[in-house]
Amino acid sequence: MDFLKTTLVNLIGERGKGKNADGPKNINSVIWLLTINDIFTWGVYFIVTVLAGLYIAGRLDVNAVETIGIGAGIGYFIRALVQVPIGLIGDKLGTDKDEVWFLMLGNFLMGLPVLLMTQVTESWHYFMLQGVFGLGAALNIVDWRKLFAKSLSKGREGLSYAIYDTVMSLAIAVLSILSGAIAGISAQYFDLVITVVGLLMISSNVWVLLIYMINKPALSAR
Repeated sequence: MDFLKTTLVNLIGERGKGKNADGPKNINSVIWLLTINDIFTWGVYFIVTVLAGLYIAGRLDVNAVETIGIGAGIGYFIRALVQVPIGLIGDKLGTDKDEVWFLMLGNFLMGLPVLLMTQVTESWHYFMLQGVFGLGAALNIVDWRKLFAKSLSKGREGLSYAIYDTVMSLAIAVLSILSGAIAGISAQYFDLVITVVGLLMISSNVWVLLIYMINKPALSAR
């Protein structure tokens, strides 16, 4: 375990380099891991947003655009309803360790509805899954942003945000091309694609666990 931790630190970068250190290699390791985590959640979820209309239209005898719109509204309503309480609870607990666990729960609750989408046979099934996704998204966003903000190195805030946006933009560009290619294949493969996407989103917790492993002493102390 110590060997794995040392290797990861060397590959990603140590927490808190020198004050005057510059360049991507000296960005806090937590920033890199949170960025990769986002690729596996919001980045990969982009594939679902592209395929959702085609998927629902093929499985249910409903107006796909209307169903997707109502589902999105439910998801955002749940998200708006719980984000402030989640933020207040996080502030009250006051430790990064709790935020790590909340982020992991959020990632799981985002991936699970996608994984279960292959079981949808009625519109209300989709609406319920979107509600669960909204709760997961709220946990993800609040705790991800809090961990990201706390991990910014003084004097390198702009570089950290720029690297995050650059990596995410490149990832979404690639995933957009992939989504277009997937949308053009036979619908019989959609179940497989949706299942893989759901599993990838849940697997994003690997990166959060690495945050905990690499920074366990610091997280436990704060």
